[in-house]
Amino acid sequence: MQFINDNLKTLNSFLRKKKTDYYFISTSDEYLNEYVPNYNMRLKWLTNFSGSNGYALLSEKKNFFFTDGRYLEQAQKELPKSFKIFDLSKENLISFFSGFKNKKILTDTKCFSKNLIIEISKSLKHSNSKLIHDRKNLIDCIWLERPTEQIKKFFVLKKKNCGESFEEKLKKIRPVDNKILVITSPESLCWLLNIRGFDLENTPVVFCRAIITKKKIEFFVNKKKLPKGFVSTYKNIKIYNISLFDLALTKLNKKNIQVDSQLSYFLYKTLEGNKLFFKDDPCKILKSQKNKVEISQSKSAHLNDGVALVKFYYWLEENYKKNKITEFQAAEKLEQFRKESTNYFSSSFPTISATGANGAIIHYKPNRKSSVLKKGELYLCDSGGQYYGGTTDVTRTIILGNKKPSKEYIKNYTSVLIGNLDLTMLKFPVGTKGFHIDSIARSALWSHGLDYNHGTGHGVGSFLNVHEGPQSISKNNNNYELKEGMILSNEPGYYKEGFYGIRIENLVLIKRSKINNFLEFDCLTLFPFEDKLIDKNILEERHRTWIHNYYKKIRKEIFPFLKKNEKEWLSMKIKKFV
Repeated sequence: MQFINDNLKTLNSFLRKKKTDYYFISTSDEYLNEYVPNYNMRLKWLTNFSGSNGYALLSEKKNFFFTDGRYLEQAQKELPKSFKIFDLSKENLISFFSGFKNKKILTDTKCFSKNLIIEISKSLKHSNSKLIHDRKNLIDCIWLERPTEQIKKFFVLKKKNCGESFEEKLKKIRPVDNKILVITSPESLCWLLNIRGFDLENTPVVFCRAIITKKKIEFFVNKKKLPKGFVSTYKNIKIYNISLFDLALTKLNKKNIQVDSQLSYFLYKTLEGNKLFFKDDPCKILKSQKNKVEISQSKSAHLNDGVALVKFYYWLEENYKKNKITEFQAAEKLEQFRKESTNYFSSSFPTISATGANGAIIHYKPNRKSSVLKKGELYLCDSGGQYYGGTTDVTRTIILGNKKPSKEYIKNYTSVLIGNLDLTMLKFPVGTKGFHIDSIARSALWSHGLDYNHGTGHGVGSFLNVHEGPQSISKNNNNYELKEGMILSNEPGYYKEGFYGIRIENLVLIKRSKINNFLEFDCLTLFPFEDKLIDKNILEERHRTWIHNYYKKIRKEIFPFLKKNEKEWLSMKIKKFV
């Protein structure tokens, strides 16, 4: 931890030179990504926090840290003791800033959304304090051993993997009047152009921007990443180096510009002098509703994933007694099995492989010195894969050994399972939003006075971001409707800090219901639940029937790809309901 304290001391010495009181920093980078490449993990280098959502306000005397429920326990373990940690669900970040008087706060506004910086600035104005833009990112100046960006050429998807050509997608989003459309999201442009890259470890994106008019497209990317034949294939696109994007925006003057309200504050200020129309990035909704090819590809990815999961859990149960298997080794082995698929590209996020008390750390990350899996402990594994055409995300909680689990384990696991099933089986009217149905997944837990401190479901991309907007299922007021073709996670859980964690996650596809003007979920994930932890007597008949049909589907689709021993193991796992 000493090197973290040294980093903070270096930061404070620079703050003194700049005559500023605080430095404000988040986990994001200039693309406002949830996950960032290692050379942009500025907050991690500075504080040791490895999660994907955090804000730090740093000074010589006081250090404040803000994160959500997923990372509270993790932050307590990773941050130096000098930090005071706040739960964002209980502490309003904007209101917190209002308590500062006569303070100068340095920050890189490229790494924060327009809305957040505007609200913080308003809050500070009343107390004669202000935010100062860090023109040359201070962390980049003091991070002497900062990794360099690895340059790899991106690639163009085949139509069999994406279903629509770039030209077909462009017609849906291109301005038809004199407006200029500025797209700052790499994820959106990767979807629009049917390209994928290597700029993030677990997400196949290439960092890029675009300016689109009725007649032309200006595409900004590191030209060293251009694949052979791209220029000739995309003839109507003018290509510029990504470093010229900010300059290109400054040349737009007195124009009508449509831009996503979620752009960075820096880019917002750069566009001053134009008439700005803040609308959702038009790619956002379109890519969230998967076409027939994308749905087919997703189902294929989940079939491959289901086979890998069976092989992994069979291997785990056969080998944990003979060898001391650590959380890290288990995660590595699971990826090995996924790699056996010819369509496998990468993991979709760092695997959460957690035994015992580590399972209560919602976004736990194992390392080479991590815990050994033990008989009688709950083991939670949250993992996913990127396949050419589809993205997976699945969580299962199991117990190793034949000893009967405790009544507490069984009761809480079954409650989580009921929540998962109740949501899966739900039929809901067109126009329903995620927050309308979040409580359905929590109801069984609430009846025992239990809950979980994270959302119930997030959107999932098509061979893109494993966390995709705008759709979600959570307590938060998300005004986006759940629509046919969207893919979401369904992942209720329960976490007893210091003891264990339980989470069950499937991905579900929204499809039309037979009931007019209603929608329902189709479960994509193909792997059984932990039979030893299910109290069949607590389940209603409809739950048992659903599991029965689900297991029949698993058997039919997965069996042809398994060896004899694996088939026998899977048969034992599902026999209670089949």
